[in-house]
Amino acid sequence: MRKPRKAALFDLDSTLTDHAAAFARWAEEFCASTGIPVPELMRAETCHAGARHAFFAEIKGAFGLRRSIASLHADYRRRSTELVPYRPEVCAAMQQLADDGWELGVVTNGAPDTQRRKLEVARLACYFGSVVISGEYGVRKPGVVLFQIALDELGVDDPAHGVMTGDCLVADIGGGQRAGLRTVWIADGRTRHDLDPEPIHVAQDVVQAAAWLLGNPPRPARTSPLSLLGG
Repeated sequence: MRKPRKAALFDLDSTLTDHAAAFARWAEEFCASTGIPVPELMRAETCHAGARHAFFAEIKGAFGLRRSIASLHADYRRRSTELVPYRPEVCAAMQQLADDGWELGVVTNGAPDTQRRKLEVARLACYFGSVVISGEYGVRKPGVVLFQIALDELGVDDPAHGVMTGDCLVADIGGGQRAGLRTVWIADGRTRHDLDPEPIHVAQDVVQAAAWLLGNPPRPARTSPLSLLGG
C-alpha cells in the first residue's frame, strides 16, 4: 500500500524570510536618502503593522515628502524584496524536511512578483513544489481555498496529513485550522491570548518548527478490525 504523502505548508514573511531584517536594511537606506530618522521609521512600522499605504501617508505628511504615496510604496516593495537576507539555516531545515519525505509548499498573502522574488533572493524557491500567493487568486488568508490549492498541487488528498506553519494567529493558524490542517505558530517571543486560535505547537522560529515536524509526522488514521473485515 502506498504511503500517504505529508505536506508542510509555510507562510513567507516573518516565517521563511526575515521581514524585520529586510525592513531595517531598507530603513537605513531610506534614512540616508531622505534624512528621516530610522527610529521614526521603526515607530511608524510598528504603529501601522505593515499597512504600507498608511505607513507612507504618515511619513509623507510628517516629513513633507513630495513624492506620491504610490511611488514611495512601489520603490519600497522593489527594494525591500532585494534586501531579504539569505539564511542558510532555513535552507538546511527545508532540505531536511524534503529528505524526510515532506512535500513542501508556501501559502502567502501578497503580490505574486514580490513574493516569488523574495523566495529567490532568500535562495528558498528550489525547495517548494507549490507556491500559492493571494494576489494570483483574489483570495487572502485565512481563506481556506489557498490552503486547499497548495495541498492539491502537492498531491496530498487528506488535510490531516498537512501542517501549516506561520507567524500570524488569524491568517495562518486560524486559516490552517479551518482548512483541516494541523498548525504550528512562530511566536518569535510573543504571547498568545485566550481568544486567539490555538496551534498544536509553538516554535520561536521556522528552524525550530521544522525540527518539531521531523519528530512529529502525521499519523495514519486507525482502522478498526471490523472495517478490515468489511463489517
